[in-house]
Amino acid sequence: MIRRLVMLLLTLGLLTGTAWAADMDIPAAQSEALDLDGLQAAGEEWAPGMELDEGLDLEEGIQSILDTGSGQVAGVVRKALRSGVLLLSVVLLCGLAEGTCAAGGSTVDVVSIVGAMAIAAVAVADANSLIGMGREALEQMETFSKLLLPTVTAAVAASGSPGAAAARQLATMLFSDVLITLITSLLLPLLYLYMAACVAYTAIGNEGLKRMAVTIKWVVTSVLSAVLILFVGYLTISGAIAGTADAAAVKAAKFTMSSMVPVVGGILSDAAETVLASAGILKNAVGVFGMLVVLGMCVVPFLQLGIHYLAYKMTAALSATVSGGRVAGLIDQIGGAFGLVLGMTGACALLLLISMVSAVTAAAGG
Repeated sequence: MIRRLVMLLLTLGLLTGTAWAADMDIPAAQSEALDLDGLQAAGEEWAPGMELDEGLDLEEGIQSILDTGSGQVAGVVRKALRSGVLLLSVVLLCGLAEGTCAAGGSTVDVVSIVGAMAIAAVAVADANSLIGMGREALEQMETFSKLLLPTVTAAVAASGSPGAAAARQLATMLFSDVLITLITSLLLPLLYLYMAACVAYTAIGNEGLKRMAVTIKWVVTSVLSAVLILFVGYLTISGAIAGTADAAAVKAAKFTMSSMVPVVGGILSDAAETVLASAGILKNAVGVFGMLVVLGMCVVPFLQLGIHYLAYKMTAALSATVSGGRVAGLIDQIGGAFGLVLGMTGACALLLLISMVSAVTAAAGG
């Protein structure tokens, strides 16, 4: 406990620094210490025109991001509809071929093989583009998080919650690194294997391939769910414990300064309160800015993946009315693969957003 008090006093003293004489200089000194200009420059591409200061408005920023996304909806919808029409045409041709083969007493395996190859040919461009877009979004979030999370950690610690900062933001760094590593090294390769198994099952009808595809999909969704559940659970438990300890430490530090330091003890305590309040404002600004940048990174990939996912699912439903064979089911399975990429990207974004929300809503120690 004594060590925590000493560290807190040192933190307050360092943050006060040259700004001790004038409260007006405290926010500027803290902003410089946290390198907020560098953080703003790193996120400017996805949050253009947003100043990282206490006047940053979350609602206005979200509206700006939505406006950016709405400008691309028409192009994304056209691309998804084009793919849907091509896929539906393949299924119609396969349905006609199946009817002809059945009337002539011929086998329909050739139709399934050709149909699977045709759908794979149509979908491969979408798959490469969308999976590549999801991977790029993950890389961008990983790069930005290495600047964002240490800044948030310092801001939360400076606002009087060093324990909560370590519990929340450092845990976020760990979990985000683990999740992104799992996605890039394991889940994305499994996704390609899933699509290959779906195409192979459609072509030759081997039930073992179908079970393999189902198992791979289960593994991907289970890994994403497990990491998020562990992260939220850890954040909830450790944050509550650390928050209580921080509040007690800050109160004890203020009491120590007020009662044990003659004459100037009250002045030091008031100055510490000013420093904590200023750090709390910066903490909120950094948290809001971080949320806006993460949302800005995700809006275009989410639109692309979400609209293509819906297009493939709707095409699969229409195809089922024309042909009940495996060819129609392949479209639904490829759409499910896009849904998995959306889930991977969303999981990483959600992890960072939860951390930012917890930082903004974290109560100051006093």
